Amino acid sequence: MMRSCAVMVLLGLVAGTAVISFIVWPGWATVLPLAVIIGLGRLLPPIWKWWRIRKLATTADSLRTRSQADPERHLPQLAAALDQHARALLGTGRVEQALKVSAERIGHHRSLLDRAPDRRREHLDDFADALDAHQVMLQLAGRPQEALEVNAEALRIRKEGLGQWRGGPDHERDVAMTLATRAGLLTVAERHDEALATSQEALAALRTISARDDHRHLPALAGVLDIRATCELAAGREQDALMDAQEAVECCERLINLYRGEYLHLLARVTGTRAKILCRTDPDEAISSSGRMVQVTQSAARQDALAYTPALLSALTAHALVLSAAGRTRDGRRFARKAISLSRRTVPELLVQTRQQLTGPGELAA
Repeated sequence: MMRSCAVMVLLGLVAGTAVISFIVWPGWATVLPLAVIIGLGRLLPPIWKWWRIRKLATTADSLRTRSQADPERHLPQLAAALDQHARALLGTGRVEQALKVSAERIGHHRSLLDRAPDRRREHLDDFADALDAHQVMLQLAGRPQEALEVNAEALRIRKEGLGQWRGGPDHERDVAMTLATRAGLLTVAERHDEALATSQEALAALRTISARDDHRHLPALAGVLDIRATCELAAGREQDALMDAQEAVECCERLINLYRGEYLHLLARVTGTRAKILCRTDPDEAISSSGRMVQVTQSAARQDALAYTPALLSALTAHALVLSAAGRTRDGRRFARKAISLSRRTVPELLVQTRQQLTGPGELAA
């Protein structure tokens, strides 16, 4: 409804401008409407984001009122609405506001655990997912210690569910992925011995699960190998890091062969990690590798921008970091600007994360 109204307003303004300009100054009858289209084209996206955030906030307010009368029915709906609201706020860079909304969501999940013990298993999974989302926002807000604390609770919740109900491979995979996330947070905190031990625990669990159903858990295995390589690189174990990163790339190449472009974003990420490791010993090969991935993802994004823009964004970010690490700071900044511009235009929910990744080496995001 909102979009159709916006289109009608746009057409009305363009038509009105064309008529007025033709009467007042015929020579501008084409130029002025084009100027209006360009101006409104820049104004409408932020207006649409503002309206969507307002609508989500209104929906949450309505569900808050309903949940007071029937909490067991409406609290899960409210938690889901708050999740959408937090993501929308994050997409506009309002991380602190997103954190407040996310914290409220977590509070409602805690309440559900107490109110409906007969549905504890279902609510535990939802609660752990909410904690995972909150931890990511804390990382983006530059609060790694708090993120570690939330991750510890998420890990406890997932292990409780696995232990009580003997969950299948999917639950085991979720525990392993939460462990891998913890390893990454420990690396940021420079607790390298703990990070290595935790990433090894996650990797061992994923290898066991993958041995039973290789293709289904291959993406998770590639992701954990990627995190493990990052932990090893930070701990100074470059050779081990390169081996794990190479195995992650090979896992993704198998996925591409099986499912074509569905896992291109994961391949772009792990290729970037390998290139950053390789940059220390063979910068030319590292630049060539990350540059090829930019070309591959650009080609894919031209065919299907919606599906492959996140992969292109990941490739551009990695290439910028590799160029900077190799001493080509000017080129690195050029690709960093491309990544930030692309994120702002197409995937604003990743803009904060992209800026954070590019802040540090040579201040590429500056």
